[in-house]
Amino acid sequence: MANEQRESAGSLGLVVSTVVAAHAKLAGEVLAPFEIAPVQWSILQECAPALGTTATQLARVVPIDSTSISRNVERLVRLGLLQRQRLARDRRVVRLTLTDDGQAILPEIMKRMKVVDATLLAGVTAHEYDCFLRTVRKVAANVARSAEQADPDHPG
Repeated sequence: MANEQRESAGSLGLVVSTVVAAHAKLAGEVLAPFEIAPVQWSILQECAPALGTTATQLARVVPIDSTSISRNVERLVRLGLLQRQRLARDRRVVRLTLTDDGQAILPEIMKRMKVVDATLLAGVTAHEYDCFLRTVRKVAANVARSAEQADPDHPG
């Protein structure tokens, strides 16, 4: 894309922040009855598989710092949606899994989040969405590569 076309379409930062803000607003509204924030939904979603996940693994996929992850995990534990389990073979590892209550509300939350996606993607064709995802993945790869070059020990 030529530079003039990029400038007329708006800056990347403005476009991305507009999409993120719109998603956060709508997601916040549909998640309010569950008393969770969109980032907490992301954490629940990552902990949903049968084996759960760890805080270290969450830090690799949820775009917030490790202190915020810990704070949000603690809130989900207090709400009774998430539990911590130490592994028998390595007591240093704490696995995060959904509680029975967390598993019970997950289908309803997923249904509501699909409505958020459908609202934001109204009028977007499957081809346009596929192109969008490919582009976002390339940008994300550039971000990860840039972080690695700046700090080779970076977990990104």
